[in-house]
Amino acid sequence: MESILVHTHSGIRWIFLLMLLFVLFKNHNSPADDPRKKIDWPLYTLVLFLLQILLGFVLYFFSHNVSFDSGFMQNSQHRFFTIEHETGMLLAFIIMLIGYIKSRRTLMSNWNKVIKTWYLISLIIILLSIPWPFRGFGNSWF
Repeated sequence: MESILVHTHSGIRWIFLLMLLFVLFKNHNSPADDPRKKIDWPLYTLVLFLLQILLGFVLYFFSHNVSFDSGFMQNSQHRFFTIEHETGMLLAFIIMLIGYIKSRRTLMSNWNKVIKTWYLISLIIILLSIPWPFRGFGNSWF
């Protein structure tokens, strides 16, 4: 069960990161069009991030990397998966949600700038919170 959840969580990570990069680099504001009438990629990215967080919470209770034994803070892998990863991702989700809400309440001319600013901050936190293989936690790229 844990293996299926880990691979699903890791696979959706790549789809989410591609969508987030698409939102950051695509020009949503053409002068003649209302960006709010187009496909709402920032919303879809936010929903996919929520799905990732829900999968992560399920995985949190099944993972052997999460531990609350005494002294788990001395083990960097247990500390990362028990505290740091979840805290970083929840913070990134909250920042992304704030950015999306602010973008809906702003003028159309500044809509894209608000999305890009808040989503970029969220992307930085996400990239710092992902257990990349080179960080030594025993995870693979997929």
